[in-house]
Amino acid sequence: MRSLESYTIVGLISSLYAVCLNTDPGKKFTEQHTWATVCVGTGLVLAVLRLSIPKEHWVKLLTAFTVAGFPMVARSLYNKSVREMQHNEASY
Repeated sequence: MRSLESYTIVGLISSLYAVCLNTDPGKKFTEQHTWATVCVGTGLVLAVLRLSIPKEHWVKLLTAFTVAGFPMVARSLYNKSVREMQHNEASY
């Protein structure tokens, strides 16, 4: 697949995703799970890239994004659990 086609596809998919995130359920989900919306958006881009770059390059990109993203997702989940525990303690 050529670059222009890839950019067009990823632009359209990302635009549709942004519209979905701007609905009431999308806004609520984004507020509660920002890390997940970022992972999905990144996954969409990586999926389209798989169609346009050699597999060995794509695997390196996937690995780099996974290695770099894991600590950030773990941090978000940890902070969420801390906030929930604090909220539960405050409600007693």
